[in-house]
Amino acid sequence: MNIDEEPQDTRIERHASWAELFFDLVAVAGVAALAHVLGSELDATALGLYALLFLALWLSWTTFMLYSNVAAGQTRVLRLMVGMFGLGVMAASVPGVAHTVLEHGSDVFPLNVFAIAYIATRVYGSKSWQRGAVLLDFPVVQYSVGLLPWFASLWVHGHWKLALWAVGVGLDLLLILVLSASRVLQRVQSYLTAQEHTRRRPRSGVRPDSTGPVVHGVSVEPAHLSERLGLFVIIVLGESVVQVVTAASEARYSIGLLATAMASFVLLAGMFGLSVVFGYAGLPHLRAGRIPTRAALGLHCLVTGVVATVAVPLSMVVRHGADPLPEQGRWLLCGAVAAYFTLGVLTSVVSHSSDLQRTVSRVITGIAAPLLLGLLATAVSGRMLVVYLALIVLAHLWFERRLGPR
Repeated sequence: MNIDEEPQDTRIERHASWAELFFDLVAVAGVAALAHVLGSELDATALGLYALLFLALWLSWTTFMLYSNVAAGQTRVLRLMVGMFGLGVMAASVPGVAHTVLEHGSDVFPLNVFAIAYIATRVYGSKSWQRGAVLLDFPVVQYSVGLLPWFASLWVHGHWKLALWAVGVGLDLLLILVLSASRVLQRVQSYLTAQEHTRRRPRSGVRPDSTGPVVHGVSVEPAHLSERLGLFVIIVLGESVVQVVTAASEARYSIGLLATAMASFVLLAGMFGLSVVFGYAGLPHLRAGRIPTRAALGLHCLVTGVVATVAVPLSMVVRHGADPLPEQGRWLLCGAVAAYFTLGVLTSVVSHSSDLQRTVSRVITGIAAPLLLGLLATAVSGRMLVVYLALIVLAHLWFERRLGPR
């Protein structure tokens, strides 16, 4: 079954289909499951495990997202549903992985389930492309070399398993940086030609056919890609809102709880405004057509990974608003906001979307101020800390509305 062909008069401005929107809902489950990683003891091990699992989920989601972007009306709904199921299995095993790794459990079954689901999802997604088609903008989704360490991890135990996972993800990240479109086309053409010659060996007295399969490069549709990336950011922010609401429903009603909830909502809504309303492709301070697709996808991965961490300390503040946050929670919240604005500054500098004055003001107010709060606000209540951060985000929104183009 394929998605219906788009009418001729609507192909100029293509939007996400119903199947794509349904597929994106699996990101909600993934973000909710990742909260279990940061919900316990916040230390370097928890942050490293969170980054590793998030990258695995994001790479799997990106594989199918780019397939549907390029395939357009020829997208197979069944393929998206199979990919969605694989991502769902990965998300469902995250709490078990967190329990085994962070609480020194002995059950390795959740880790093997996550690894097998990741391998199967990536392999199945890489086979989605037509024979001879090479994605020029992000070819790593068609490569499986990064899956070899994951496959080997099924036969090891302890920290070696996570080390092999990290090597696999690192290989994928390395391929993102070093793979060029021209080299990919040459290698795939050579491989398919050799495979064709092996399959069709010339017989005696018969002239061999010199023609073989021809590869061709395909590129993403920028407008549709921007919409999908923006929708992913909205989903991550929406799941953060859900976690804050869930925490508020379990807390004792008071004026302080109302103030904390309002400040948390303003903070998340402000990130939505900076990333989606005044940004592009879910990235703050970005304008259309300013950076390559590969750079936009890399920055999108970092931004969404940072935004997804905000929900955990916000939920802690909602439950204990009058008390100061623990040191790890305070640094997680302030560090996430500072990292978000750091990525925004990096995006604006790389895309030449900002002058020197704006860049300096963003560094001072968006990066330095949250870091100073994390360093000095040891006795400040969690509620007031969220209020200060929300005011910083509102100030950036005000400047974007007044000075930046729509």
